[in-house]
Amino acid sequence: MRSLSLFAASTIAGLVAAAPAMAGVDITFVNPRGFTDAGLYRVGRVDENAPALTGLRRIFERSGRGLPPGQDLKIEVLDVDLAGFFPPWRGTRPPIRVMEPTTWPRITLRYTLTQNGRVIGSDDAVLTDMTYLRRPAVARSTDPLRFEEPMIADWFAVRFGVTRRPAAR
Repeated sequence: MRSLSLFAASTIAGLVAAAPAMAGVDITFVNPRGFTDAGLYRVGRVDENAPALTGLRRIFERSGRGLPPGQDLKIEVLDVDLAGFFPPWRGTRPPIRVMEPTTWPRITLRYTLTQNGRVIGSDDAVLTDMTYLRRPAVARSTDPLRFEEPMIADWFAVRFGVTRRPAAR
């Protein structure tokens, strides 16, 4: 029995060592206090731990799981403007984000893609979705980032060929 356990342990260790490195996504929010609109539930300044930025980080990381093994993606988010707006005439209680065809989501970023430590691509990008209100799936969703998530998934598909949709939370 002991030799069987030793064999199983060495086999597992060999498989883990032979497995290619998983892709990784590293997200940095550059000066989040200066972002155009990154408050999910209120107008005002946010920090890197704000609910919207925490949610965006998860969406980017989940979307990056589709990158080929050995590739790493470093993303510096330079600005966030969530879909919709808080109308000033509504006051602060309760805060209601109004969605209009002209208030689409926008994320400005800079990225660097590496393969086994070597840079294979880098650029600046502005992610937008001017048709965000026409997506059938978002009408049924209650996720506060339901407009930004498909926009990010589309960017991964176009830019990196990651076609699988992120898994549900």
